[in-house]
Amino acid sequence: MVTRYTQSEKILSALSYFSVFFAPVIFPVIVWILADKPVSTHAKKSLLFHLLPYILIVISSVILGTTGSVTNQFLYVILMILAALGAFLAIYFVIYNLLCGIRILLKDDL
Repeated sequence: MVTRYTQSEKILSALSYFSVFFAPVIFPVIVWILADKPVSTHAKKSLLFHLLPYILIVISSVILGTTGSVTNQFLYVILMILAALGAFLAIYFVIYNLLCGIRILLKDDL
C-alpha cells in the first residue's frame, strides 16, 4: 500500500530544507517538534544538513587562522587544502539542501 501525503506535508518538508536561506536552525527545530512522523524526520535531516556548513566554516576558519604561525611550507599547504575542502563541503551541503527540497516537491511520497 502506497501512502500519499498531503500537499501541506510535502511543502512543510521541502521548506525545512529550503530554510537554509531564511531560518536555518529555527524553522527545522520548530517543524521537528510540532510535526508528525514523516515531516519531522525531514526536519531533523535538514537541521543536520544546515548545521554541517556552519561547523565546516568554523573549522576552516580556525585552520586558516593557524596557518599564519606555521613556518613549515608543507604544513602550510596541507592546512590551506583542508580549509579549501571545508569551504567546498559547506557549499555542497547548501546545494544538497536545495536538491532535497526539490526532490520532495516532485515526489508523490515522503
